[in-house]
Amino acid sequence: MATFGEFTVARLGMIASQMALNVTGQNISNINTAGYTRQQLDQYSFITNSSGLYHSSSSASVGSGVMLAGVSQLRDPYLDIRFRKEMSSVGSTDATLNVLDQLQSVINNVDKEGIVTQLQDLFSRISELGSHVGEQEFETLMRESAQDLCTLLNSSASKLQQVYDNILQQYNEDIQDTNNILQKIQDLNEQIRIADINGDSALELRDQRNTLIDSLSEYMKIDVTYGKEDVGAGFEVEKLTIKMVDQTTGKPGQTLIDGISRAELSLVKDDPDMFLNVSELHDPDGAQTSNTSSRFTIGGLSFGDGVTSGPQTIRVNYTDETGSEKFVDITFNVTAPADLNDANSVQQARNATLASLQQALQDDPTLKDRFTVNLASNGISMISKQQGGDAFNITNMELAGGAQISFNTQKSTPAAVSNAGAITDGMGYGALESTRQMLVGSGEFSTDAAYSNIRGIPYYMHSLDMMANKLATEMNRVNTTNADGESLVDLGIEGAGNLFVADGDDPDNPTKVITASNISLSDKWQTGETTIVPSTKPGAGSTENDNINRFMNILNEAYGYKATDIVRQDNTPFTSGKLEQTGAAGQNLQAQITYIDSMNQQHTVTVSFQSGADADATLANLQAAITANPDLAQFANVNVDNGSITMTANDGNIDDGVLCSLVTDIQITDDQGAATDDFKMGAGKIGGTVASSNIYKGNIESCYSNMEGVLGSHINTTSTIYETYATAADEINTSRDSVSGVDLNDEGINLLQYQKSFSAACRLMTALDEAMDKVINGMGVVGR
Repeated sequence: MATFGEFTVARLGMIASQMALNVTGQNISNINTAGYTRQQLDQYSFITNSSGLYHSSSSASVGSGVMLAGVSQLRDPYLDIRFRKEMSSVGSTDATLNVLDQLQSVINNVDKEGIVTQLQDLFSRISELGSHVGEQEFETLMRESAQDLCTLLNSSASKLQQVYDNILQQYNEDIQDTNNILQKIQDLNEQIRIADINGDSALELRDQRNTLIDSLSEYMKIDVTYGKEDVGAGFEVEKLTIKMVDQTTGKPGQTLIDGISRAELSLVKDDPDMFLNVSELHDPDGAQTSNTSSRFTIGGLSFGDGVTSGPQTIRVNYTDETGSEKFVDITFNVTAPADLNDANSVQQARNATLASLQQALQDDPTLKDRFTVNLASNGISMISKQQGGDAFNITNMELAGGAQISFNTQKSTPAAVSNAGAITDGMGYGALESTRQMLVGSGEFSTDAAYSNIRGIPYYMHSLDMMANKLATEMNRVNTTNADGESLVDLGIEGAGNLFVADGDDPDNPTKVITASNISLSDKWQTGETTIVPSTKPGAGSTENDNINRFMNILNEAYGYKATDIVRQDNTPFTSGKLEQTGAAGQNLQAQITYIDSMNQQHTVTVSFQSGADADATLANLQAAITANPDLAQFANVNVDNGSITMTANDGNIDDGVLCSLVTDIQITDDQGAATDDFKMGAGKIGGTVASSNIYKGNIESCYSNMEGVLGSHINTTSTIYETYATAADEINTSRDSVSGVDLNDEGINLLQYQKSFSAACRLMTALDEAMDKVINGMGVVGR
């Protein structure tokens, strides 16, 4: 190193120490800045590339100082991946807990005016009425208690609907928040891209982006990758890509961010499952960058010496929608210029030749339906009419050998594939997906098997409806039929009639299914035309109360609660088991056909028919008898197939909130109604959309308590899972902070270290100055 080279070493050391002190100060000043990542100065030893002219191989080689490579962040990408993965689980369970907590505020019966308390009061009033038959004031007290119960059920249903509306609004707000995050990330990507081009590391912008990515990971499970993007002239900049991850497969799916392009989320229109739709990618200017058309351009048509007019062949090479490479030969006319040295003549010939080529490309049967061909400046542009995967991609054009014309440029831009589509089950796992499931999850009431294990808001709404329906159905049954199922009105029992109906429904001919939201006292009960029937015995005395005991049993009897009580469609079929026939033809038989109507009242209709020569013939006779029976007219869709009989309600225009009648059983007896071993019908099965098995079995009061227990268990389980995920996320975040966070102790040590290195570099500079002064001013003066 030259004598004065050591001054450069000292100077570079001072600069490096000063810059390191600046970075340390930046870290300390941002110790409380959310999302800030600790920075460090990157340095490397500087050494010259060659030796001096008089360098001796026996002398030691010393470096030339320190150089600054830039300022970088201290981050561990692996910890980022783990943290964001855990945060999607935290966001998912937190969203579920949010919904369950709101449900708990409605369903938990902790006050004295709750539904269970009012149920007990109602049956207490019924018991009092049993001791005071015929005394109007006691029936009035019972009716008022029933009215209070209806009001409580209506209120609870209304509150559940309000919870649903609140969560639906939250869902839409979360979708908008997610879109806002994606837009901010897109804007930051654009700024970082510009900074990279200008040579700026933009560390603070990257901190902002990382914070947004962390927030995005709560809404959905994402895959974040960093790559390189060529911006021209061989220069590359960073490119960030964010994709959704399929929770089931763990593989990336649709793209949300692709460099400076982004997608948007929106609700799929009129979708009962409330799935989200991912849009096509678009750049900051709104131009679509996915599902695009392919584009091919040629330009700069030149004429060779001795060019002549006439036909010319050009081969168009392309790939079809399957990616297979193909070609087509096109013939067009070349118009030679009159004078190659005359610019106007050359331009006219070029225009005519390109026009002929354009027309030939447009007329080709392979290309005309797939490309739009336009004249460009001294060339031709071809744009595919199809987009994405359906687009043909032209790769290049080759003129036939001996051509006396040429094209200076060719450029092929392939079509980008489509990114749009619905986010189905498993995709987007996080707060968004969990909120959606809580909005659509009907559990056992679901008409979609995919949601049969998801108990969201609709499940609890239907559960409350199921309890209210069972109460109304059984109270109406006791007040309209005797123990044998005979109509009390037909028996001439005074005051018989329906006590409960759906709000506004006709008590004499009810059609609407009773739910918690619409349960009300019938108009006739409120006016006194319908009363509590104390006895079902015709001509019973004014003090007999045998029917009151039936009312009392309603509270204690264990009922089976089924989804079909409130979720039933007009195309829900009943299919019997196969008929086994060992008896002879010509026997007189009866079929006992049991069905429930729109008010969940059970009916049994007896149909007479004769046996045939075999099981198929017997079923055909039964089919004809059912079709001809006026009491079964609503089951006109009666079909025999594979030894079984299927019955379906035939009202294709059934209104919302109205249950179709549903067959539940078919039994074959002899003509006296006694069981017969000669003809056995297997156990039937209710098909369609919901399970016909019991969801719960118990009395009405315990049905509500069971719903509270299901909710409580759901909350406890979800809370435990949430705490597990949150603890794991906190631990990972702590590990991440230990790498990326600012620690005052470390920074204090750095201050001392860099301050001392700065002082040492200054001292080196002073020592060198003193040595040079001695060499320059003190050497060679001896003997003067």
